[in-house]
Amino acid sequence: MIELFEEIRANSELGRKLGNGCGQAARELGVTHVPTVKNQGMPAYDPRAIKGIGVTYATSTMGADHTSGYAVATNVLGVGGSVDPLKAEGQCILSKGLQEATAGLFDSTGLCVFLAFACLDQPQSLASIPEMIGALYGREMSVADGVALGAQVLETERDFNKQAGFTEKDDRLPEFFSKETLPPHEALWDVPDDELNQVCGWSPVTELG
Repeated sequence: MIELFEEIRANSELGRKLGNGCGQAARELGVTHVPTVKNQGMPAYDPRAIKGIGVTYATSTMGADHTSGYAVATNVLGVGGSVDPLKAEGQCILSKGLQEATAGLFDSTGLCVFLAFACLDQPQSLASIPEMIGALYGREMSVADGVALGAQVLETERDFNKQAGFTEKDDRLPEFFSKETLPPHEALWDVPDDELNQVCGWSPVTELG
């Protein structure tokens, strides 16, 4: 591994392939079994075992970014409720809500997303964020206003992606997650594409599972 880093530092032919990230390296080397979304490598969590974070990986405007909708909190840690991480049901509505709240109440304010743990368990903590924003700008603001702001931010980002050439096919996980089981539960990625489309605005929201 150190030798490969040296190739990157030396700007060799191999180093240039590796230095542009695993998605680009995989394309140049003819590898298809690579865990990326929108050319962003997946961090930390396997989406077959924690399907809420899989929805976030697939639908995040930035690619596989766990911080844009940290469903691990609810799927695994029981923060802000509980949604079975191994079942597809409920994952899209969970991730969509978390992405909107994160964009509006955390990313837009510069607050660390780790505050979400306290905010999801303590309503008074969550309410303090729009109060801080309101105090700064001299206006009333509610949690719902913050979530609506997040939805607006994401709509703007998705519009940018569409104009850059992204399609609904870019809001998907690599195919091997749906075909290769993950032990010990032998889990597969099985969140329906039509629900992912609703999260991303490719189709009207009807009823997310």
